[in-house]
Amino acid sequence: GTLKQPTGFLPAGTEVAVKVQHPRIRRKVFEDFYIMNKVASFLERIPYLNLDYLSIQDSVDQFRSIMLPQMDLRCEARNLTRFLQDFANDDEVTFPQPIHELTSNDILVETFMHGEPILNYLHEGRTMEDRKLITTIGLRMVMEMIFLYDFVHGDLHPGNILVDKKPDGTIRLNILDCGLVVEMGETEHRNLVRILGAFIKRDGMSAGSLMVDTAKRCQASALDVALFCEGIQKICTDDLDNNFLEKVGDYLADICYLACKHKVKLEASFINAALACEIMEGIATQLYPSLQCQTIALPMVLKAEFMHGIKHMKVPKISIG
Repeated sequence: GTLKQPTGFLPAGTEVAVKVQHPRIRRKVFEDFYIMNKVASFLERIPYLNLDYLSIQDSVDQFRSIMLPQMDLRCEARNLTRFLQDFANDDEVTFPQPIHELTSNDILVETFMHGEPILNYLHEGRTMEDRKLITTIGLRMVMEMIFLYDFVHGDLHPGNILVDKKPDGTIRLNILDCGLVVEMGETEHRNLVRILGAFIKRDGMSAGSLMVDTAKRCQASALDVALFCEGIQKICTDDLDNNFLEKVGDYLADICYLACKHKVKLEASFINAALACEIMEGIATQLYPSLQCQTIALPMVLKAEFMHGIKHMKVPKISIG
């Protein structure tokens, strides 16, 4: 639709999108979380599987703390405002402008975003230059959300990313559906930066020891800790041709196995951030497989370490092909 009269800074005639909440969605969400909580609790209590160390229950609790506030669509409007502030000086990434005067608990009104789904660029007739640029912009955006802003879009599937290509050839990503976000706070964010930074730099021993140091209810013995760190280092050593961001899914599966085996409880924030990387990495792999994610991520890691006053670890050499 369009605005019939000026609202805020928007003139009459501005195209808008209206999001309306289903009247019975709250009850459905509460029921779903009740079931998820019971299943997670049951799985973590199965003897000998050591699933407690995957933080299934913590992940459900964190997801619930993120999801329940979204029942009020004014929360999504506030998220949009925050994203617009974070990327205010970025000409390649933007978000809908929420119209707070017309938004309520059950209705969100925002500016309409034009563009085509990002996966359309997998079709024939799309240039590799466009694919490379889109992939670079998307990865940079996610890395900035994780490392610089501590405000991560929690639902970045391809349907929420529109590509707006201008007549002059410039490309902008329009990001939709910002109701789910992950925000950790300074202490957890600092720990996450240190852990992910160590993985990106292929410093498995540091990553492993940091994961043990930040773990809750860690029951690992000294031997388990040593074996866990050695296992993390082996993952990094065995993957010299790639790195953490190129193979997030493989890394995460191996890390979860080691955590269960050596009784190291993983932080839910690490798992959620890794999954955000995995989603964008999957899109990037389809669009432009030869792009080296580390060339984009490493500067973000260094900025984040500087921001938190973290002493820089050894920076690996990166070959650019």
